[in-house]
Amino acid sequence: MIMNIFGNRDEILREQMSPNELIHELAKNRKTRFKEPIEHNFCEWADDVPDPKEISPKHKHVMMFDDLLLQKQNKCEAYYVRGRHSNCDCLYLSQDYFKLPRQTIRENANFFCLFPQDQKNIDNILNDQVSQDMTKEQFKKL
Repeated sequence: MIMNIFGNRDEILREQMSPNELIHELAKNRKTRFKEPIEHNFCEWADDVPDPKEISPKHKHVMMFDDLLLQKQNKCEAYYVRGRHSNCDCLYLSQDYFKLPRQTIRENANFFCLFPQDQKNIDNILNDQVSQDMTKEQFKKL
């Protein structure tokens, strides 16, 4: 389903669909049928995000955090620390790597997608995430 969203982004922008409409439409038209319907919720504020203990581990979950850097990170941090117990994968979209809480979100993340950075940020990210197995040149190339 996520691939459909990215694959149809021009149409989505042209139709000016809300996230709810988009997911409903994609779920209705999907080729693969699941036993249960796809559920989705959108929260405007970090306080509205459910606690990971409240979601059932019997189902798969994806939690996407976007533009929450200026809000309390407690709920986001809880997903990075305890989300796997609730069968939940997390994505955090952030414009600033270093404002993310280190002990919880940065240390528990498995993948980072970085866009061009200045040298100072590259050096700091290298020191923060990369073991001695990789040189600075290898990291920059990566």
